Amino acid sequence: MELTHILLESLPEPHLILSRSFSCLAVNKAFAQLVRLEISDIVGASATSFWPSVRTCAAGGEVTVELRASDGRLITARVESVASEAIVVRVLASVASGEAAQLHHKQRLETLGLLSGGIAHDFNNVLTGILGHVAYMKHVLADSAAAGDSIKAIEEGALRASGLTQQILKFSKLDSTETSSPVDVPDLITRVVALLRSAIPTDITLCVSPTSGNLRVLASESHITQILINLIINARDAISGKGAINVAVEGRCSDDEVARLFGAEPIASAYGAIVVQDDGIGMDEQVKARLFERYFTTKSSSGTGLGLATVNSIVQQLGGAIEVVSEPKQGSVFRIVLPAVTDEVVSSSEAVAERGGVQKGKGERVLVIDDEYAVRNVLGLSLSHLGYQVETADGGFEGVEKFEQSPEGFSLVILDLLMPGLSGEEVFNRLRARNPELPVLIVSGFSSEHVVKRVLEDGARDFIQKPFSIEVLSEKVRGCLRD
Repeated sequence: MELTHILLESLPEPHLILSRSFSCLAVNKAFAQLVRLEISDIVGASATSFWPSVRTCAAGGEVTVELRASDGRLITARVESVASEAIVVRVLASVASGEAAQLHHKQRLETLGLLSGGIAHDFNNVLTGILGHVAYMKHVLADSAAAGDSIKAIEEGALRASGLTQQILKFSKLDSTETSSPVDVPDLITRVVALLRSAIPTDITLCVSPTSGNLRVLASESHITQILINLIINARDAISGKGAINVAVEGRCSDDEVARLFGAEPIASAYGAIVVQDDGIGMDEQVKARLFERYFTTKSSSGTGLGLATVNSIVQQLGGAIEVVSEPKQGSVFRIVLPAVTDEVVSSSEAVAERGGVQKGKGERVLVIDDEYAVRNVLGLSLSHLGYQVETADGGFEGVEKFEQSPEGFSLVILDLLMPGLSGEEVFNRLRARNPELPVLIVSGFSSEHVVKRVLEDGARDFIQKPFSIEVLSEKVRGCLRD
């Protein structure tokens, strides 16, 4: 058996050789490590001691089985066996039962994220049509006060729905490529808390403390949103029965605190903090030491161990730090310290945002390509009202066909990226192959899709996110035509 042992040890996968009576004849170190036994404890012993369903391997082929490690863990394994005078078993894949449940829960969350993102994307198209028609009516009926209140109510309701949809889209498709801009943290906290109230039991009070100074940070809203959601949900789960969660903002951290967290020469000139405090069960030093490890959780089957690890990762990306104060039965305080944006950056950003105003067209010919009727219709209606000549296409194939009939005849193409059949990116490449100087304005429901970034890098003039106002549409179109 010495040669057999040498051969087994040369194999990376766990291997085991059994007699027809399921006594262990030989084993390699990888298998022994899998079941957490010594090789000497396995060879000569009956496999039934750590393998309840070992007899399933007697017929050969691939099967899924359960192994029991020496510490009591059940290991679900996919094995391949060859049965003749002896039974040779190779473990193809394995996962401990606790890890399997955790993996299954993680996969369910990922699936839920994809589903919610897809539903939100479709709903976003509906809202684009509603808000587009409302904007059109506001301009057409500008002198009519009779319908003004109703139009305003419709717009406010659609905007609230649009805000919720964007939160779902951003949370379900978090992407590190998202563009950073000055985020008004107190305003975002108000919106996130409103979104989360229904997820907090009625016997837990969720409140926002009066802001101690303003705080703006250079980030994407979805990053700060995810920090807030994870911390608030974590605080909720730490409370058994009645309790309170308090969210606060500190506009300015003291110089001593900054020096303690970031050293004598911090990168930013000023820092602020987001504070989430609960009166839950608290944590001991051992738990705090592992708090930000991936997959570490104290919530048994209900936790993934990814929430705080994600928070830590985002905070590090933003150049910040996390402080945690907690004692058993004394609750917990999480302080997220982040670089604050200077007034100069905020003023510049706000000046761009406030330009506004409807900019009229000069009769230019525009081709709108979008498979969603509601979006295509409102784009055509709005652009016609702004003074453009508009042609529409209900998908990529029709769009390419109309363009090829007059490759030099269009001043601008407005193109949706997410379309069945011929994708927006494929359409873009075909159009630019015929006319490399063609201005193209990209339309999509989510700004951080990789394809958006790729098409913009390949020469698209600009991007407009659904839903949009007629003012933003007019500005984007004029900007593309000026470039």
